[in-house]
Amino acid sequence: MLMLVGLSFGALAQDETGELESREIVIEKVRENTLRKANRNFEKIPPRPAENIKGPMTYDFQSFSFQAPQVTTQMRPLKLKQETSRDVHGGYLRLGYGNYSSPLLEAYLNTRKDKNKLLGAYLYHHSSGKGPVDGKNSGSGTTGISLAGSSFSEAIALSGNVGFENRTTHFYGYPEDVPVSRDTLKQAYNIFKLAGAISNAKNSDFAYKLGAGFSYLADKFDARETEVGLNFGASYEIDEDSKLGLKADYTVITRKDAHIDAKPRSLFVVNPTYNFPAAEDLKLSVGFVVAYENDSIDSKDLHVYPDVRATYPLSPTVDAVAFLTGGIEKVSLQTLSYENLWVAPDIAVFHTNKTLDFGVGINARLGNKVAAHAGLSLSTLKNLYSYVNGVEDQEKFYTVYDKGTVKRTNLYAALSYAQSEQVKFMLRGDFYGYNAGDLDEVYHRPTTKLTANASYNIYQKIILSADLIAQGGMKAYDATQDKTVKLDGAFDLNAKAEYLFSPTFSAFVQLNNITSNKYPRFLHYPVRGFQALAGITWSF
Repeated sequence: MLMLVGLSFGALAQDETGELESREIVIEKVRENTLRKANRNFEKIPPRPAENIKGPMTYDFQSFSFQAPQVTTQMRPLKLKQETSRDVHGGYLRLGYGNYSSPLLEAYLNTRKDKNKLLGAYLYHHSSGKGPVDGKNSGSGTTGISLAGSSFSEAIALSGNVGFENRTTHFYGYPEDVPVSRDTLKQAYNIFKLAGAISNAKNSDFAYKLGAGFSYLADKFDARETEVGLNFGASYEIDEDSKLGLKADYTVITRKDAHIDAKPRSLFVVNPTYNFPAAEDLKLSVGFVVAYENDSIDSKDLHVYPDVRATYPLSPTVDAVAFLTGGIEKVSLQTLSYENLWVAPDIAVFHTNKTLDFGVGINARLGNKVAAHAGLSLSTLKNLYSYVNGVEDQEKFYTVYDKGTVKRTNLYAALSYAQSEQVKFMLRGDFYGYNAGDLDEVYHRPTTKLTANASYNIYQKIILSADLIAQGGMKAYDATQDKTVKLDGAFDLNAKAEYLFSPTFSAFVQLNNITSNKYPRFLHYPVRGFQALAGITWSF
């Protein structure tokens, strides 16, 4: 239609001259498209009615049997690799040298593995030609050699050892700027020891050990001391939780000095105990200690002390412990010389009577690698000795005994960590309090002490170790000033590094007193400063 209208429009609009005339065209829309409305259905489709099941359901159970073939399992326990004779090292040698002209020699030699016997020898020498005061005037050294052997049978085990030790030092605590003769300063202790023991070789309800020992000491100033001792220990397990125990020791000490010919000193101690569970978790050890001694310093010869110990678990990893006991602490010239090399000739020697020793503590296990301990102990002691410098010879120490009652308090805490042989650590702190009896003070005993040591094994190739010792609060009597003085605190840091070239050969460097703190061990006796020692070790 549009095309026809256009054609007609073109025909009418043109005139004879070809020109278009203007026209007005009107197009009207006369048709209307309409849709009717749809109806919406809001009704839901009803569910289909369920069909009833015709007839009941029945079940049929049939039993059957199954028989597996019999299997015989062969147990094959894991076998350890058999060590050959080449894998067991019977010898050890350590050689070294350090400043202060300090050679070191240490050697072990033992027989190869044998189920019936074991023999061994030990040799040790470590000396320093120079010391902290006037070079050679303060040199010292220790040399020792010992032989030991054990023999085992089906019923008994025998053991014995014999040894000799030489400890040398100098009295270098003399006043400054005073001429001295080096020959008069030297002191040397020679000690010969012999001991043996017999015991049962297998674990049984009844266990015993009987031993005997002999020692002889001689020093450069004509002091002689002989000690003979017998000791016996036995235990009998009544059941899994109950046990009887018995300890007995007898010692006779004979001493002669330049101006002393002392009578034999006897000490006999018997200690029976009974261990049993007093309650569901409380474990008790009840007994007593009977001691007989003939020291002339004490008016009583026979002493009786209680001996009670208890353990109670506060938790699966924490135990509370307590004890109440006492006893006689053996004192001899040999024990004093190990504690103080510079004791004077003709000193007084008497046993210490620990009339009471009471303590409580906590033992905790923090996992398999960490352990912690803490506690408090209270002790009363009679005839406790102290070291006092001489008036005319301040370089020598004399023993003075407090005949009154000395009260000692010890508060301690310790922490340890061990991860196999790779990492180890230990830390312990002690605080001591002393209340003197008849004397003014308790001399040359520290009131605070801290010890720590650690080791670290790096890939089984490098072994690093370090230890620390710090103490303070020690007092001394200065005879030249006639007054009590307080000694400087001690701080000693040591370290060691060892490199393993092979399982049998290594080299080490050891550093002692790294801070070079010349603290006094006793009045007028400073220690050496920084010390370095290097050497090698060989196992064969």
